[in-house]
Amino acid sequence: MPSSQGFTADRFSDGLTAWLQDGLGYQGATVDLHDAPAATGHSSETVLFDATWTGADGADERRHLVLRTAPTGHTVFPTYDLGLQFTVMERVAATGAVPIPELFRHEADNRWIGSPFIVMARVDGQVPPDRLPYTMEGWLLESPVEVQRNVQATGLRTIAAVHGIDWRAAGLDVLDAQVFGATGLDQQLGTYEYFLEWGRGGHPQPRLHQVADWLRRHRPDPEPEPVLNWGDARIGNIIFRDGAPAAVLDWEMATLGPPQVDLAWSLLLERFFTTELGVPQLPGFLDHDGAVALYEEAAGCEVGDLTWYTVWGAYRYAIVMMRITQAAALDGVDMGQSEDDNLALTMLDNILAEHGLID
Repeated sequence: MPSSQGFTADRFSDGLTAWLQDGLGYQGATVDLHDAPAATGHSSETVLFDATWTGADGADERRHLVLRTAPTGHTVFPTYDLGLQFTVMERVAATGAVPIPELFRHEADNRWIGSPFIVMARVDGQVPPDRLPYTMEGWLLESPVEVQRNVQATGLRTIAAVHGIDWRAAGLDVLDAQVFGATGLDQQLGTYEYFLEWGRGGHPQPRLHQVADWLRRHRPDPEPEPVLNWGDARIGNIIFRDGAPAAVLDWEMATLGPPQVDLAWSLLLERFFTTELGVPQLPGFLDHDGAVALYEEAAGCEVGDLTWYTVWGAYRYAIVMMRITQAAALDGVDMGQSEDDNLALTMLDNILAEHGLID
């Protein structure tokens, strides 16, 4: 889904053509733009296009490609480091742990389309939608129980596979953001405390500040050893084909931290699309305990009590939703929610109440 006000993919046509011809030296390059996917995502802009050029042997070459670039105007996240995202995807791909789309180029020069961008190969398949969510409509809801069960199971195994990567050996220490603290939860907490202050503008968010203070004071001790955190770990960021993950997408939230962070986030989004929206879980999906057990089996470890990590995930989701509702208001879109009153904040309060935390 485009996240910039007035976004149209057409504006990239001339810039991409010039980039292919003049920047990369592809003779006779042409670009054919397609509609961007509209059922998933709230952050980076995504443009599908076909590119054709004359190869060294004189024959036409045609590639089916995807462009991702940072949004303009009101953004969800404080920064969009596309170079870092590209590096993370390259290094994850090199491990062979999970399927990553074939990476074509990272372009840091603004002159082609007005901002840096990433181009990668397009991967065909099906993605569980966000809008409306897969629990309410779409191919996964309509699929047989065994297909639903397989999608959830392979999603959890994908998260476990990401956590199994030796991030130091893979060169993923590039994610070690020491400016926010020591590796792990120090950095994650610091990042989102900054995110909250930046994102709220001059608008008070006392509940989120209260939860931020509780998270600091009650952080897990001892803290589990950090692994590569995918960040936005969920089935909505996987392209499925023939019953298996064909591509693992959206690494803009990647960081280093306990494995419980990704697992709790995945389970939290499942809760959001069911309990919080008042719709039943898909009949083929395992319940919370069953999903945790499946992850533990795949990862070869026990995750323990996930309460703190669930609150942590709900707090982060509420900050993201704060920015999404702000963007909707700027666009004149009536979501029926606001930065002070939305489903993510309600979910956060529900979780706190269920566990008797923070009056």
